[in-house]
Amino acid sequence: MSQIISDNILATTYLLLWVVTFILYHYKCRKLDGGSAIIATYIMYAVFSLLTLNDVMFNMLYEPLELLPYLLLYGMLIIALSPAIYSHIHPASIIETPHTRVLNAIVLLIIACSVLILPYIIENFSSGFVKLFTEADAGKDAYEDLEKEAAEAGSGISNIPAIVFNAFSDLTVFLCFYMLTLKKKNLWLIIGLVFSIIISVMVPIIQGARGNVVAAVFTVIVGYMMFKQFIEKKLNRAIQVVGASFLIATALPVTAITVSRFENMGGGIAGFLNWYVGQASIYFNNYAFDTGGTRNGDRILNLLKRTIDPETPKNYVERRDKYHNLNIDDNLFTTFVGDFIIDFGLFLSIAIFVLFNLYVIYQIRPRDGTLRLHQVLLLYFCLCICMQGGMTLFPYSDSANLRVVVIFSLYAYLRYHEKLLEKYPLEDKKT
Repeated sequence: MSQIISDNILATTYLLLWVVTFILYHYKCRKLDGGSAIIATYIMYAVFSLLTLNDVMFNMLYEPLELLPYLLLYGMLIIALSPAIYSHIHPASIIETPHTRVLNAIVLLIIACSVLILPYIIENFSSGFVKLFTEADAGKDAYEDLEKEAAEAGSGISNIPAIVFNAFSDLTVFLCFYMLTLKKKNLWLIIGLVFSIIISVMVPIIQGARGNVVAAVFTVIVGYMMFKQFIEKKLNRAIQVVGASFLIATALPVTAITVSRFENMGGGIAGFLNWYVGQASIYFNNYAFDTGGTRNGDRILNLLKRTIDPETPKNYVERRDKYHNLNIDDNLFTTFVGDFIIDFGLFLSIAIFVLFNLYVIYQIRPRDGTLRLHQVLLLYFCLCICMQGGMTLFPYSDSANLRVVVIFSLYAYLRYHEKLLEKYPLEDKKT
């Protein structure tokens, strides 16, 4: 049997495994939710993997495929998806209101940072956004400028509103859809959050960073899919119409950036698109058992390590130079599973996945069909990891460690606040 036939059989089997998973996921509980969206994207990535494997220009970039790495990848992704699977099988019907004004304060902070970022967008709109549709090399030039700045990343604090805005970016989506579930909706806060979401998409478009645009869109999708069962039907239909328009509007500049970057390259736009979307599971298959060493947490725990060890690389340029001996690094996609294995090794990564997701499942158990907001936030965090990192790498690495700090700070506060309410209940809650 030739190698190309063998590779196609294995890649097709991996694709069918996710198709069967999607069917089984909905076999007893036939509702679409966040887990549905994630599994659907994994099916899409597997299709693109097949396409790039059979591209005469790109198939030479890959080593022969093997069965065991595919089984490992599937198993660890299922472990990461286990909170979503548990929530799907044990659905809640109510999200309990936490009775706190802190959420409104966070929303106001996010909106304020969005307004402070707006001048940057206005200043660069004609040179960054409009040129995507008028100049062939605009997207490529913007991306190259971003690459040049990478060597200085992490050296200091230069734009506090942007740092705060990025740190709260996932919470922006979470709070927006949560507020849409409330009976008494604060329209102005919701409009402000929608504005902030648009800003989070516009900034990476202007910078030519397609990956950040896709991650932002995926976060909106998974956030909506998780909350939609709690949103009234009429509002759901309106969100779907607006969401479809949002996807189309976002797809246009992303397409322009893609054409700008790859139109004049030998592999063609379609070939590069197949390689970009479909490479992760293939490179994981090639190198999961042969990474050539570990990064010792320098990517996934970057900010934490830098507070302890000043010699920790500040950005990916320094890190790639330090770990030049690795057989694969973050210059190629290996999914967030592969990113953990490169940082911590296979066995420690498996232990982290199992222990963390067991903890999450234990914490998100509904009580009488009711979920507390901190439980929903923890589930949302797990869904974001699976959704944002399924095609690329771990989405909360490097400076994005701040997003983890923000999410778990709010999670801890909401849990503590809940304990206070149990001990000292509000009068209206007693009633």
